[in-house]
Amino acid sequence: MWKQERKKRGLRKWIAALAALAAALVLALSFVGVFRVRQVTVTGNVYYTKEEIVALLLDEENLSNTLLAYLKYQYMDHPVIPFVDDFEVTMDSWQSLRIRVYEKSIVGYVRYLGQNVYFDKDGIVVESSAEELDGVPRISGLSFDQLTMHQPLSVEDPDIFSTILSITQLLTKYDLKPDEIRFGTAGELYLQMGDVRVALGQGEHLDEKVSRLKQLESDLADKSGTLHMENYTDETTHISLEAAR
Repeated sequence: MWKQERKKRGLRKWIAALAALAAALVLALSFVGVFRVRQVTVTGNVYYTKEEIVALLLDEENLSNTLLAYLKYQYMDHPVIPFVDDFEVTMDSWQSLRIRVYEKSIVGYVRYLGQNVYFDKDGIVVESSAEELDGVPRISGLSFDQLTMHQPLSVEDPDIFSTILSITQLLTKYDLKPDEIRFGTAGELYLQMGDVRVALGQGEHLDEKVSRLKQLESDLADKSGTLHMENYTDETTHISLEAAR
């Protein structure tokens, strides 16, 4: 019996020794450049460029070593990055890394106490920043009495966020980028495009209206005033532009 135990102890020592040798070999290979970063692939990023993500996550020490970067983000706490929920770092090969970014879902922002306050499709505040994200529209005309991170904006009519989601999705669909989306006191919807204010009514037939607005976009470039599309449908033959006063 004691001989079997002795053999087991000896085997465990050999395994431990081999593990230590393997670790030393990996460390040695790291220093001779086997794990040197040659390529970084970034996916899931919209608000950040690839270069910005790399600069945020890979400092000078980790940028040169794929294994150290992988181990760091596999077993250590992730840094907090504005507009990012989380990220994953994996090794595609000894010399290439893949970074998968999970950005926060944002449909618009409001101005509050000098900050841009970003919210998702349900009106939940996800970020407050002085930075103005490209492609995220400013929403004005919303009335709320308090603002708390990770809580819904306390607007009078929460259904307004469904309208915001619909209009932002349509603007993306038709590649329109208004300077501002504004709500009137009765819930009427306006888009500010340069010097033209587009009156869309209270949310009816939005797809038809935005589709037609895309066709008119180039004609509005040098115009000013209010484009009345409140009652527009596919059967409408005339749209009036009320000159600015």
